[in-house]
Amino acid sequence: HEPLIDRATWDRVQVLLGDKHNRSHTMTYAADVIHCGHCGHNITGELKIKKTKQGPKEYLYYRCTKYNKPGHPRTRVTESDLDHQVLTIFDKMRIEDEGVREWFRAVLASKTKDAQAETRAQRSELQRQQTLLAAQQDRLLNLRIDDQIDETTFLKKQAELRDRAASILLHLEVLNRSSDENAELACKVFELSQTLRERWLTAEYAEKRKILEIVWLNCTLNGVTLCPQMRKPFDILVEGLSVPLSGAEGS
Repeated sequence: HEPLIDRATWDRVQVLLGDKHNRSHTMTYAADVIHCGHCGHNITGELKIKKTKQGPKEYLYYRCTKYNKPGHPRTRVTESDLDHQVLTIFDKMRIEDEGVREWFRAVLASKTKDAQAETRAQRSELQRQQTLLAAQQDRLLNLRIDDQIDETTFLKKQAELRDRAASILLHLEVLNRSSDENAELACKVFELSQTLRERWLTAEYAEKRKILEIVWLNCTLNGVTLCPQMRKPFDILVEGLSVPLSGAEGS
């Protein structure tokens, strides 16, 4: 059946009612963030409280929601272990050598300039078409004023030219917006990739969730190992820059 309320609301109510073992709204890796590599169901968090000589101690584990189903691997992994794996992924993205980082920024800037040059060429062509179209509209109007074409033909051609003009204007607006946004986004993505470890270590629950949404498309837990599908261009950074770097050294 279709749920009457969302999962986060349900979890919050359970905590307020005293169920301390169900807190997925504050569990970084619960609630649709990771799926089980064995059956595909969601990974959820489970809080265990154990008595020690120093007093009660909390242990947070993550497991598949079908953990207790017959035949399902009874695998649990601690939050600290998942954190360690996430930080390892972030470390793969980081370029430690400042010189290499500056080289990468320069390459990124160069690529951005190339893209901007292509955008300028496309914009120039659209503006040229816009000018020609305006001239055609003027000629059409003059033909109608001189009574060289009938009103039906005039209205039909006028509608066609107006639609073409609207299409060109829309393409220009998209081109102008995407050019600036893509150039800015490329720089921001790289700078973010270099500071993910520091951000993660000081982040609260909501920010950690946001980081995961930005960095990966989806993730499965195979046994106790995280297997994320990284978003572009984070996937390239995780794989490493060995090919571009070897080319740079040889140049």
